[in-house]
Amino acid sequence: MAAALMSGAASVSVVIPLLNEVDSLPDLYRRLKDSLNEIAPSHEIIFIDDGSKDGSFEKLQEFWKIDASVCLVRFRRNFGKAAALSAGFKHVRGDLVVMMDADLQDQPEQMPKLIAKLDEGYDLVTGWKQKRHDPLNKTLPSKLFNGTVSRYYKLKIHDFNCGFKIMRAEVAADLRLYGDLHRFIPVLAAERGFRVTECSVEHAPRVHGVSKYGAKRLITGLLDFVATILTTRFTQKPMQFFGTIGLSVIAIGIVLLGYALVETIIGASARMTAVWPVAIMLALGGIEIACIGLLAEMITNQTHRKGHPYFVTETQQARDTQPAIALERNGNHTEAPTVGTAVKA
Repeated sequence: MAAALMSGAASVSVVIPLLNEVDSLPDLYRRLKDSLNEIAPSHEIIFIDDGSKDGSFEKLQEFWKIDASVCLVRFRRNFGKAAALSAGFKHVRGDLVVMMDADLQDQPEQMPKLIAKLDEGYDLVTGWKQKRHDPLNKTLPSKLFNGTVSRYYKLKIHDFNCGFKIMRAEVAADLRLYGDLHRFIPVLAAERGFRVTECSVEHAPRVHGVSKYGAKRLITGLLDFVATILTTRFTQKPMQFFGTIGLSVIAIGIVLLGYALVETIIGASARMTAVWPVAIMLALGGIEIACIGLLAEMITNQTHRKGHPYFVTETQQARDTQPAIALERNGNHTEAPTVGTAVKA
């Protein structure tokens, strides 16, 4: 694949979501262009401004004016990384799609390693930050998260949420991202039958800006993990999921109520009668809440197959003069978007 890229036989689309990264952008653009010019002369860079307020979009427009391969997408407000990636994937025209963060902790010079790994016969390669330059409050939860997801899905991946990935265009076209499901891209791809693996990459310390993730992602990560299990394993067979929960709760309720009945009959403790209404309320309330939440997740998953959870206020297409790249994706012929135009929503 590396040889193919050097000869211009394959094209690369780089998708970069960002939020308030104005200080990192000049160095990122320079290093990214140097790497792409060497390994993939036919390329495009798609920046998705996820509601920045620090002048990031104005800086991106400077790149767009001087570089015909730059495409810009701007959101009205912050919709999240999953929405930004989803928007970026809809604009790609390359054979290969690279996704990376804008904070320069993902290093553009590492792209050849990912490409070489992809060339071994995989459809998606995710980066593995073996030596992370992050505080302990980020690395420990990540290890717990990655270990849990890896064991459940039986995927030998150490870093599911690494922002540095490369995939074939058909993978990007098939992904349906919303909420925080960008953390589970390797899982979503593997569950759809794509060949997924990882490759170690160097992780640089953050020089500019601040992390956009806080402690709340521990809770959202757990909820998203449950949602991912439901939407990847039980969308077509929800009764197996809900039935397992229901039978488990019923079994616990029967044991608890049986114990309360015996205690009440023999008069060992009159207070045990309070267990009756409590057990019934907890069982019914728990089942109802779980079913409402999980059914809503299923409905959301199906809804986003038809719509998009974001609003684009402005799009500036790449102004390159190369022939438009037409891709065959999922059996449908997709024409490349018109270049040299700015589109406002």
